[in-house]
Amino acid sequence: MLVAFVCTEAVAQDTPAAKREALMKEAGRKRMIEKAGGDEGFRSLCSGVKKCLNIDYGFCAENDQKPWPKVKYNDEFCAPFIEITKRGLPADPNITGATEIYSRLGRQYRAIYENRGALPANERILSFLFDNMPFTAQLINAYLGTNYQLEYTSKNRRFFSGSNGRSLSGEFYWALQDSAGQKLGMRNVFFGYGHAQVLKWALHGTAVAYLDFYPVSETEIRYKLTAIVFPGNSVLNSIMQMRVFKSVVSDKIDHIVSDIKKSSGEYFKGNKEPMLKSAALKSMENVQYILDFENVVNGAPWKLGDFEKLQEQRRHAKEVPIPLQVKE
Repeated sequence: MLVAFVCTEAVAQDTPAAKREALMKEAGRKRMIEKAGGDEGFRSLCSGVKKCLNIDYGFCAENDQKPWPKVKYNDEFCAPFIEITKRGLPADPNITGATEIYSRLGRQYRAIYENRGALPANERILSFLFDNMPFTAQLINAYLGTNYQLEYTSKNRRFFSGSNGRSLSGEFYWALQDSAGQKLGMRNVFFGYGHAQVLKWALHGTAVAYLDFYPVSETEIRYKLTAIVFPGNSVLNSIMQMRVFKSVVSDKIDHIVSDIKKSSGEYFKGNKEPMLKSAALKSMENVQYILDFENVVNGAPWKLGDFEKLQEQRRHAKEVPIPLQVKE
């Protein structure tokens, strides 16, 4: 009887339906390994969500969930897993960016950088500038003669690339625009691939960042940036933990903030000449952005996402034919 049962099971597993299911499962696993950045990232994903969130993915085998031997899965290590989950991005492989982000969080090495400060803006102005990133970069360039670049790389404007024109560049995904469903544009999570020249090192890698804003007044808004960077090996990890390295990174962020303050300071003092003389801002498109920006600065409401709504309204207005009027 036992032999017959085993033979029956063996035959059942060789049926076309069973083979298709096995092939589909294997194909799904391969896709997840690719999304996680390879075998190391896949193990980091499976072990990280298991140890920190007690989640068992069906595509993770027992070996995939083995903890990294040098990692202490304590409150400190698991804090980013819990934070991003609380912010509204669960470890669900069906959600855009979730696999990529959580696979990084589970890696053996990480360095965390924090930067705080204030900007001469308010919630409306900041939302407008986030909604018009290429225009924002050109506005700074007009005042300072710099070479900032910001471009959306997807129709939904959640993917974008950027550069400070000097030593920093990258491609990013705007994973959350209103963490925990609160304050659109004020509680953000980004994931990206960056390239940086820091001291004598040319570095590239991935990072997860929280960027939160706290309005103070009509002319000031405070920010806190927390960047979690994932060094590829122990040597890089040691370098990126160095105080001098962190100081240089902080200086680079401060430099960008300083450029924003300088250009916006000139604008708010009433100096419109650089903006009006800029060749890049003389296009019909940018002239309209300038008019919209002036309206927002003068008190017109603006929320993140209003740009597309306004563009759609304008397109529709152009498409509506003007009725002929015959004078009798």
